[in-house]
Amino acid sequence: MARPIDIHGFEDLFQSDPDPWDYESSPFEAHKRSLLLKHVGLGPRGRVLELACANGVTTRALMKVALRTTALDGSSTAIAQAQARLGNVGRLRLLHANLPDGMPRERFDLIVVSEIVYYLGSTAARRLAEGVADRIAPGGRVVVLHHHLNFPDASVHPEHAHLEFVRLLRKWMTLVRSKRTGRFCVAALVAGHRH
Repeated sequence: MARPIDIHGFEDLFQSDPDPWDYESSPFEAHKRSLLLKHVGLGPRGRVLELACANGVTTRALMKVALRTTALDGSSTAIAQAQARLGNVGRLRLLHANLPDGMPRERFDLIVVSEIVYYLGSTAARRLAEGVADRIAPGGRVVVLHHHLNFPDASVHPEHAHLEFVRLLRKWMTLVRSKRTGRFCVAALVAGHRH
């Protein structure tokens, strides 16, 4: 059985293949991205944060509905690939940062958490949920998307990780939309005012 992949494993992956999951040309990845964007809702969104942006394919789609986009990843190679793909755009900020500790400090109107939580352990996932809840602006939206089929390098069973993360966020937010397909789950939550 494979060991769970860590940040060094992701760095190796992007060094050996700039598009390891075929984000750019896979019809499945395009379908998944379109459902993610449907859960984002109608734009424009003000300040958007994408966690684990990989090589920037989804970032490019999010920029179409965002006034300002911050995208981060723990792989410096992935960030360099995203920079090459997206260019120097004044309303885009790319950050090399590990989660959950590397969350930016400002607030966002939209946070996208896609295909990352099952790589974190339970404690780190809980801290990430708290960080997301702290960084979402009142009335802001969080979109969470994860596979639900198990795979060998996940740290936590994917469906459990997704459901638990959404459950944690629901302590502070209202679930407004949720869908389960044959391979992945996606949910949208809206933040109230935190005291």
